[in-house]
Amino acid sequence: MKIINKIHNTDIKVEAPPSKAHTLRALIISSLADGKSTIYNPLPGQDQLNVIKCLEGLGVEIKRENDKLVVYGKGGRYTPTSGQLNVGESGVGMNFLTSAACLSDKPVTLTGVKRITERPVVGVVEGLRQLGCKIEYLEKEGFPPIKVYGGGIKGGDAEISGQKTSQYFSSLVISSPCADNKVTLRCTDEMTEKPYLDISLQMMAEFGVKAENDNYKEMRIPNDKKYSAREIKIEGDYSSASFFFLAGVICKTKVTVTGLNPETKQGDKTFLTLMEKMGCGVSKTDAGICIQGEKLHAIQEDMSNLPDLVPPLAIAAAFAEGTSRLTNIGHLRHKECDRLAVMASQLNKMGVPAKCDEDSLTIQGGPKIHAADIDPHNDHRIAMSFAIAGLVTGNQVIEDEMCVAKSFPDFWKKFEIFSE
Repeated sequence: MKIINKIHNTDIKVEAPPSKAHTLRALIISSLADGKSTIYNPLPGQDQLNVIKCLEGLGVEIKRENDKLVVYGKGGRYTPTSGQLNVGESGVGMNFLTSAACLSDKPVTLTGVKRITERPVVGVVEGLRQLGCKIEYLEKEGFPPIKVYGGGIKGGDAEISGQKTSQYFSSLVISSPCADNKVTLRCTDEMTEKPYLDISLQMMAEFGVKAENDNYKEMRIPNDKKYSAREIKIEGDYSSASFFFLAGVICKTKVTVTGLNPETKQGDKTFLTLMEKMGCGVSKTDAGICIQGEKLHAIQEDMSNLPDLVPPLAIAAAFAEGTSRLTNIGHLRHKECDRLAVMASQLNKMGVPAKCDEDSLTIQGGPKIHAADIDPHNDHRIAMSFAIAGLVTGNQVIEDEMCVAKSFPDFWKKFEIFSE
C-alpha cells in the first residue's frame, strides 16, 4: 500500500510519459511491416511488455536497446514459435493480436489473466469471421481464451458494433492492409472512443498505408500498399499527463507538463478544455502546457469518446461546487474493472456522494472530503486518480499501488515531485 501526504511543492514541472496508445500501435504495425523499424521513446508499461512477448511468440524479433525498440517486421505473415500467446491484462493487446494472429501460418491460442476472460471480444471476432477468418471460443462464447487458426485474412466487407469500444475497429483496420483483398468495415451504430481510431489511422499512415474513414461509419482499407519499416518517436501521453494537471486543479497550484504534442490526435487533450470549463486557467508556454487551479464548478459532459478521462474528471468533480454528471459511459463497465461502480464506491469512502447507473456517473462535490483506504480494483487509472486526491486530504491510502505499471511504470517516482 501507499500512503499519500499533502502536497508541498506549489510550482511543479514534470515530463509526460510516452503515449501508451501510440506505443502499442507502433509495435503491432512495425511487426507487420517489411524490414527493420526503430521505435524511440516507447512506453515500457506492462501492457507493452506483454504485447512484445506475444509478438515474439509470433516469430517477430524485437530488441530492447536503452530508450528504443528495434522491431524486425515479418512483412504481413507471422511464423509462430509458440502455440499460446498470453496478453496478461491488456485488453488492447487481446483485441489487436486477435486480428494480427489471423496472419499466422499456423493456429495460436490467445489468453490472459482472469479479468481478460471477462472482457468481451465478440465484435472483433465477428468482424474477422466475416472477412474469412476461423476463430473458436475455447470456453465462454464471446470471451477469451480463443483459438485463432491463422492462414491469412481473405478480406471483403464486415459490419460490427462500435458501441462498446473502437478497439475492435482499430484491430481490424491495422491488420487489414495484409489481407488478400481490400477491406471495407462498417459500424452498425454509434462508435465510442473515436479518438483512438484516429490514432490507429494516423499510425498506419506513418508506416505508409492510408485508410479512408467516412465519418466513423465506413472505413476502407486498401491491400495494394504494404507497411514500410521506419523510425518513429513516440509522443507524450495526455491520458497520463491528466493526473498531473489534476493535481494543479484540485490543489489550486501551478503545474507545467512537458513533452506533449499540441497537434496530437489524442482525444484526452480535451482534459484541458474540460478543466477550463470548470474554471481553471490553461496556457501554452515555451516550457510546456501549464494549468493553474482555481475555484471549480460542476460539469455535465458526454464522455463516450474519452473513457480514460472519467476517473480524473470524477476527482475534479468531487472538489467542485455543485453536482456533476458524466454520461454515455456504460462501456467503462468492461475496462480493467467496472470503473463506474468502483469510482462511485471509492468516492463515497471519501465522503463524496456519488452514484452510477448503467450509463452515467453522478458526483456531488463539496467541502467534506476526507482521506480513505482506497481499493483501485487493479485499475491503474483509478489508483492514480485517488492518489492525486490524497494530495489535498493527506493520509490517503492506495492499496495495490503497483497496478499503475500497466500504463505509467514510473508514476510513483514522478509523484515524488509533489513532496519536494
